[in-house]
Amino acid sequence: MAGSVKTQRVLLVVAWHLLAILAATGAGAMDRQDDIVVTARKRDEKADDVPIAVTKVTGATLDRRGLHQIEDLKQLAPSLNISYFNPRGNYVSIRGIGRNPASDGLEPAVGIFVDGVYLGRPGMAVYDLSDIDAVEILRGPQGTVFGKNTTAGAIVITSRAPTFVPEGSVETSIGTNGLVRFRGSVSTGLVDDVLAARLSVYHTGQGGWIDRIDGGGRLNGTDRTGARLQFLIEPDARLRLRLIAEYHDERDSCCTLVAGSLGPPSATYSARVAAAGGNAVLGGPGYRTTANAPTFLRVRQGGLTANLVYDLGAAEITSVTGYRAWRYRAGFDGDLSSAEAYTNASVPTDDWQFSQEVRIANPGGGRIDATAGLYYFRQSLQSALRLAFGAKAANFLGNTAVPPPSLVAFNGVTSSTEADLNSQSVAVFAQGTWHFHPRLALTIGARGTYERKSGVIDRPANAAQSSYHQALAVEEVDPSGTLALTYARSRDLHLYASYARGAKAGGINPIVATATDDQIVRPEHADSFELGLKSSALGGHVHFDLALFYTRIGAYQATLNRLFGAILANVGRVSTRGVEMEARWRASSRFEMAMTAAYDDAHYDSYPTAPCPPETLGSASCDLSGGPLADAPRWILNGSARYTRQIAASGTVSVGFDYGYRSHYYGNIDNSRYSRLGNVGIANAQLGFTDDRSGTSLQLWIKNLADIRYLESYPLGGATIYGAYFGTIGQPRSIGLTASRHF
Repeated sequence: MAGSVKTQRVLLVVAWHLLAILAATGAGAMDRQDDIVVTARKRDEKADDVPIAVTKVTGATLDRRGLHQIEDLKQLAPSLNISYFNPRGNYVSIRGIGRNPASDGLEPAVGIFVDGVYLGRPGMAVYDLSDIDAVEILRGPQGTVFGKNTTAGAIVITSRAPTFVPEGSVETSIGTNGLVRFRGSVSTGLVDDVLAARLSVYHTGQGGWIDRIDGGGRLNGTDRTGARLQFLIEPDARLRLRLIAEYHDERDSCCTLVAGSLGPPSATYSARVAAAGGNAVLGGPGYRTTANAPTFLRVRQGGLTANLVYDLGAAEITSVTGYRAWRYRAGFDGDLSSAEAYTNASVPTDDWQFSQEVRIANPGGGRIDATAGLYYFRQSLQSALRLAFGAKAANFLGNTAVPPPSLVAFNGVTSSTEADLNSQSVAVFAQGTWHFHPRLALTIGARGTYERKSGVIDRPANAAQSSYHQALAVEEVDPSGTLALTYARSRDLHLYASYARGAKAGGINPIVATATDDQIVRPEHADSFELGLKSSALGGHVHFDLALFYTRIGAYQATLNRLFGAILANVGRVSTRGVEMEARWRASSRFEMAMTAAYDDAHYDSYPTAPCPPETLGSASCDLSGGPLADAPRWILNGSARYTRQIAASGTVSVGFDYGYRSHYYGNIDNSRYSRLGNVGIANAQLGFTDDRSGTSLQLWIKNLADIRYLESYPLGGATIYGAYFGTIGQPRSIGLTASRHF
């Protein structure tokens, strides 16, 4: 691995210097660049005028760089980290905040919105980012101008809308491990200036790349298909209605965990596997697993969205109505070895949600810009933790060749813990910006949210376990708000200072609680302070943004591992502080560069009852106060460069290069040194040709250029998993060719 890192550094230096030389050859006078327009406050505003740390990426950039999945977005913004285990177990964190994967009883700290609709499950966003207009990544607590309240930030995804002028595109890719990807879209007017429609489709198929060493083939293959149908209705100049229907289907041989560490000498995982007749083999950072049970994933989801905008003249009314259904089925080897301890572990989940948002806003541009609204969200979720114990389960659980009768009872048993969870949220919010001076503006926002959650947890008795039944309910009222002052020193230099308070509802643990577990999870509250600078120079060809932040969170919600399923918990007080930088340089009409960087010190202020790492013996709990948060790299760096050159009357060649780096961090909440994930830097490259007359393009691309082998996260591990840690492994180098045409 050390040789690969050295090779990667050489490639990085060579590529960067080559692109810089090319930039110098293409330098020349250019017109002033257009301002970047964002909708972070639900009105079109110049990004420099908004007192929020926000990154906007166009759909064209996503397409050009081959960023097709939600987890790819971490290559674009500072402080953004996305961990993907499976659609149910993925999570998004910003500034180190947000580690609560598989949290059926809680909302995420980072909200994901698609075409204005909040997604109650992060897994609802796990599909191809096809036919996207733009993505905005907002950092810090949100909730005073739209949608669901969040404590860490929001990702706002907007698809391309129907057009009255006919247009379309097709794209086909082939690549390593049998990759075949197709994406297409077509848009046209059906009734002149009144009715337009747009259809987008995609399919992605790829073979597996993790070997089962028992000869059972390869795992982590994917097969995704989806479609989005839209109608745009504009009966007159005042009314605009956009209707969206979408469906996505996924059938994978994923999501495989590999043994990244078998733990300290005191760990018993390997011995337990041996007692059950199996063997435990490290799977990472190689590409192999000892799992011998069927591994599969099936996700189906659909959604309906209605966006209505009505112009009253003195104000504009916006209504966003959304319904989504999400169905998740999966299975994997619960003991992650060749032992017959667990023959299957799964958490089938069905989720339905409905949301309604109504906003009213004045046109803006005057002394006061104001927005107010109402929000309603309802969600019903049913899940079941199902564990099928194998013929040697007792040997594994007892770590002995002759287990006692109480453990022998587990052999051949299937345990099912079912949860029926319901939640409702009602909120009122308002925000106004007062331009009390040509250079100064004051923003004040407030939100009041009522949340109610109820749930029933049931486990029928089986040969080894008694029955369990618990009915619970929790309700709360959470205020939140924001205060910001913006100073426009000039057109090209803006400064701001802001305070925001965010709230995230508590919830219900959908588990069989032990004496040390809390069945109710308390709400999480965040207080965030930020100083920012947004600047441009050289006629808008250089942009530089800087943000200093400090956030403290009480009753921080996180996920703890348990042998029979993960649990949700409040882990105490945490805080995060740091600095973020974004820079963009369009050196000429041929060359552009971008860079983001973040330093983030996220740690536990108070966590005296933390789970102990497996290397600590004889302690029921440990004090991690002052220690770093799990899954929170201190440094995140991203850079990209692109050079284009006209080579014929209608031909353009482009060269692209991008690089992402994350410093080491702990992959488990216990901060065990055995869960430490090392520094990782991944480079990608693209070489393309476009025929400008026909709109046809060819692009050769390489991802993970130096073929770095690395673990991305540790979703499972710790003392409760007998000292071992199991992680998701990064995809090896892949090479492919993409052909596309726009018409």
